[in-house]
Amino acid sequence: MPRCGAGSRRRRSAASWWRRNGRTAIRRWSRHHDHAAVAGAGLMRLSSRSLAWSLLLLAIVWFPAGRARAAETSQPLSQSALFSQAFGSRFTVAASDGPIALSRLDIGLLGVPSGRIVACDPFVCDGIEAFTRRVPAGKFPVQLAMAEMPDDERVAFARILFADRPAVRWEMALRPGQMLAALKPGYIHGYGVDTGTGAFMDAVTHAPYMAATADEAATERLVAALNAAPVASRTWLLRPYGQANVAMFSSGWGDGFYASYFGLDETGRVVALVTDFGVVEWRAGK
Repeated sequence: MPRCGAGSRRRRSAASWWRRNGRTAIRRWSRHHDHAAVAGAGLMRLSSRSLAWSLLLLAIVWFPAGRARAAETSQPLSQSALFSQAFGSRFTVAASDGPIALSRLDIGLLGVPSGRIVACDPFVCDGIEAFTRRVPAGKFPVQLAMAEMPDDERVAFARILFADRPAVRWEMALRPGQMLAALKPGYIHGYGVDTGTGAFMDAVTHAPYMAATADEAATERLVAALNAAPVASRTWLLRPYGQANVAMFSSGWGDGFYASYFGLDETGRVVALVTDFGVVEWRAGK
């Protein structure tokens, strides 16, 4: 069976499942599990290698693989407009379940020594390659677009801001061997989330991070740090590893399959990288 992680998946909605079955608190899992796609059902299955890790997971939320999204809006914004306004001042989107207020949260600077970005679930990121498009090297702000709803709050988008210039177009972030032309309609390239957590890191940070969190005790400490947040649905953490650091954050409704997009300015230079956690619906085009 294929491992959950990078690849392409069909966009599906998990928000309605979430509303029907209740918003169970998500606890972090580790990479020390086998992950397999359940054929036909479109679900992600976790099978434990050790009783210790079984006890660590206090609650599991199952989601269909694909893009989770909020209740449909009557007039969704374009991708470009939403990705821009979500990280500005407080901005409200009308949805069938009530208004969604978006606001920006700055969580710190990410070190990018090589200019190659890895986006993944930080607890199941072994073997995931960096995106093919390079970005500037340096230290850049990591920002979360928080979606506040009448009875909940979620991380809708995560962004690395490389330059304070407007993005005039967005393109899906790809890994080696992936091609947009090969995607079927309604499918996306992205990464699978099994632990309710997404992350950004530089490619040179990946190996030190994997080595530092290879044993269960280290992963337990990381899990505890993330779970120390007062609200499980909106946590974030930056930790140093090797030459730089790793930025981790809650992934929208939780587990799923999420795409990232590079924002390009009028000269074609990268100004931002955004991971869309499917909380707010948008339409293609300008």
